[in-house]
Amino acid sequence: MHRTYTGRAQSVCRRSAAWAALAVALAGCAAAPVPQGDVRIGLRNPTAPLGGVSRFEVARFAGDWTTLRCLGDCAARVRYVVATDGVLLREADGVRTPYRISAPGVLREVGGDATLVVMWVDEGFRTAAVGDAEGTWAAVIDRGTGSADRTAAATEILDFNGWDVSRIRSVE
Repeated sequence: MHRTYTGRAQSVCRRSAAWAALAVALAGCAAAPVPQGDVRIGLRNPTAPLGGVSRFEVARFAGDWTTLRCLGDCAARVRYVVATDGVLLREADGVRTPYRISAPGVLREVGGDATLVVMWVDEGFRTAAVGDAEGTWAAVIDRGTGSADRTAAATEILDFNGWDVSRIRSVE
């Protein structure tokens, strides 16, 4: 035998299920531990995915850049120089660091543990979003004075990759 349910019966069932789900959610919130003491939140959520930009081209990325916005400690000016096949030098604050390109937009420090990630670059290679995989710094860099649209796009990419953009600051 086939029973026909009225819209009212289904509505009551849906409402009951919704109230039950809400009660379970509220019970879970009440049981969550409250952090004690000083809690330090980093610059980047380590559980967020972090990836290099697929359009990364070392020859087009090489050159002089100015930092427009920064999270953490950033150099005001940065230069990237192609050293050898597959190695890019990062020159910042008088320090030259060699990075081997391990994947598009992902550069691993030669002889070290640091990983530099180019998360985004515009089509003209004028503005980029870069940072370290450890989450200690990130920057919006540009070839000139920057454009509001490109700067906003780079900032959105940082946010998408887990960076706390509420703490980003302009660099003079």
